[in-house]
Amino acid sequence: MAVRAVAVLALGAAVLSGCALFRSDAARGRHIADIWCSECHRVAPDQPSGTRPGHTLPPPVAAPSFMDIAARPATTAASLEHFLADLHLPMPTYRLSAEERHQVIAYILSLKAAH
Repeated sequence: MAVRAVAVLALGAAVLSGCALFRSDAARGRHIADIWCSECHRVAPDQPSGTRPGHTLPPPVAAPSFMDIAARPATTAASLEHFLADLHLPMPTYRLSAEERHQVIAYILSLKAAH
């Protein structure tokens, strides 16, 4: 009985702490975007600029914000999947898994609903 109580408490703590296991695809996508995309793109309305502090791209690149991308009428899950599947210089050649791409796409599309 004590083991069950500990397991229930641990599960509850994980849920309440925002454990990645229980986050939505959009929330996971925001986390991935913060890591991989925020160096050049403004990925959230609360991000002050499109670059991390101390980072400068040579030459300066005007990468669109995720909010601007989401607001485009042609932006769909399919269009984003197609875009992310191809190389677009000067974007770095990072390789997201299919699941990570799906999560970033879910995050961008969630910004469309909020726009």
